[in-house]
Amino acid sequence: MAVASAALSTPARMPRPGLGQRLRPFAVHAALAGIVIAGIAIGRDVPSWFDAHIQSKIDQAYHWTVINNTTHWLFTWVFSPISDTIRWSTEHVLSFLQILRWPGVLIVVGLLGHRTGGRNAAVVGVTVMSGCGFLGFWDHTMITLSLMLVSVAVALLIGIPLGIWSGLSLRAEKVMRSVLDTAQVMPLYVYILPLVVAFGIGDSTAVVATVIYAVPPAVRITSLGIRAVSETTTEVGTSFGCTGWQLLLKVRLPLARRPILLGVNQVIMMAFGIVVYASLIGTAGLGGDVLTGLQKVNVGMAFAPGLAIVFAAISLDRITTGQRDERSDVDVVPTQRQLLLRRPGVAVAAGFAVVAVVALVAKLLGLDHFPASLTIDVAKPVNQAADWVSRNFRKGVPVVGGTGSFSDFVVVNLLNPTRDVLQGVAWWLIVAVALAVGLVSGGWRLGALCAGCFVGIAALQVWDLAMDTFSQVLVAVTLSLLVAVPIGVLAARSDRVERALRPLLDVAQVMPAFVYLVPVIFLFNVGRVPGVVASVIYAIPPGIRLTTLGLRQVPFAPREAAISFGATPRQELVKVQLPLATRSMMLAVNQTIIMVLSIVVVAGLIGAGGLGLETIYGLAKKEIGRGTAAGLAIVLLAIVLDRVTQAWGNRSQLVTRSSRH
Repeated sequence: MAVASAALSTPARMPRPGLGQRLRPFAVHAALAGIVIAGIAIGRDVPSWFDAHIQSKIDQAYHWTVINNTTHWLFTWVFSPISDTIRWSTEHVLSFLQILRWPGVLIVVGLLGHRTGGRNAAVVGVTVMSGCGFLGFWDHTMITLSLMLVSVAVALLIGIPLGIWSGLSLRAEKVMRSVLDTAQVMPLYVYILPLVVAFGIGDSTAVVATVIYAVPPAVRITSLGIRAVSETTTEVGTSFGCTGWQLLLKVRLPLARRPILLGVNQVIMMAFGIVVYASLIGTAGLGGDVLTGLQKVNVGMAFAPGLAIVFAAISLDRITTGQRDERSDVDVVPTQRQLLLRRPGVAVAAGFAVVAVVALVAKLLGLDHFPASLTIDVAKPVNQAADWVSRNFRKGVPVVGGTGSFSDFVVVNLLNPTRDVLQGVAWWLIVAVALAVGLVSGGWRLGALCAGCFVGIAALQVWDLAMDTFSQVLVAVTLSLLVAVPIGVLAARSDRVERALRPLLDVAQVMPAFVYLVPVIFLFNVGRVPGVVASVIYAIPPGIRLTTLGLRQVPFAPREAAISFGATPRQELVKVQLPLATRSMMLAVNQTIIMVLSIVVVAGLIGAGGLGLETIYGLAKKEIGRGTAAGLAIVLLAIVLDRVTQAWGNRSQLVTRSSRH
């Protein structure tokens, strides 16, 4: 016993660090010293000879495509057939929608909504879609809808089979995971720039970019639905002699219907999220109307088509949720007619017949266009409201001040100092700081990655623009977290607050990113501040959700132990819940950064400047090299911020596990 007690009382001997661990601090200092010495020799500013000539090379490639797009086999046999097929599809879908006329389209929306979500979904879908006509944008909505339908159809034709394959094969799931992760992190405009080189300016580029952007959720959700089917169910099917195809078609897919419909819903939402981006490359429709209004700083001109996009998105969101309420069917004996209509073939045939009759009647009555007498001009009252807000809220009251005072405060005290520091210090010093942050956060690989990304930004010759954007991102992320984290904590500790926030967060998640730019013009003049405010509004919902989720997932046992030791609610939160939820909190930081960066380009439309405006200018003026350089710089910034915050989350998880043991 004495020996045992002595052994227990003797402190455990820590293992001696190896030679590599002992030399690591010296290597870090040597690397930083080398960067400083080389930087002093090079100079404070990025030298002109330190140029990768990306812009000129991409411009040459684009001009080569313009010259050879009718002769080279890559275009005649690959890109041109794809482009022609997409163009043919969008034109025929638009022609079909025009043949249906507006009453036929509304009937289709109602029938689909009733089939997937019941009577409520049908009524809401038809009512909200009618709003596009009441706003006077029915024809432009059909143009946008034709592009979206083709994009969604192609994305589902690719995503659902890949999702089924991923759900049935672990090897396929592992291979696809890395590809889907990369596609999901990459901002949308990164897809558009090289696609412009391949397909040119027009609808084909927009559709292909939408497909690339929308396939990942279709694959992931379909795979999740297939894997969620219980093994007991599949074993029953196998015991009855089902083949692999029969098991898939008769068992797995019907039971995974709701997740697949959710995947369709997410694909549609992703497609609507890039309408304005698509307008930057020459597509018509509602996105072009919003873009024109933003470029002219005309709030009413941008608000009306933006509201029409929201209406169309909400309508399609409602009819594709698949949340049909069948409680009313319980304890009700269906009639013979109802049983007949429940057969899929009969229901589809009846639906086609109803749509055909309505379209024929609309043609006979001359209802080719939505009646002008029913349209409402919201641009004028919106502009009047914007003028009133400008007169009363931008100046505000003498004591409190208005949005103008807030804008001046943000510019003078936050944006300008941060930008001046980033642009004022030597570029190599920022590279050294990035190396040090990466080394401390995740080791040599992360340090080299962070330093290499900033060196790449310097080689793209967009350093000052990148630092301007970097300053806006840092300020927007800080403000977003200052708002999202306290609200998320409050929602995690109060069920009533969480229920009150849930519908607001759901609506915010459906809204396309650019929609947030329109209301901020009410309150702020064009410039960096409205871009930052729009980024903050767009990034707050995921920050709140992840903070709430992380705190609610903390086990009750450690909280109960803290309460039993007399901890106050504040001590329980600070000492127990927040440390145990650090990984989720870092995920909230990570997603906030991604959301802020995703709106950088669109914020350039309202004067945010930086890399976003450079990207837009390159697309608008067909200076593809200039836009590509700016887009690549944004991607490099995103990689650094994403990997560093992920490393912080992983370290916090390791620290939490070690503290538990």
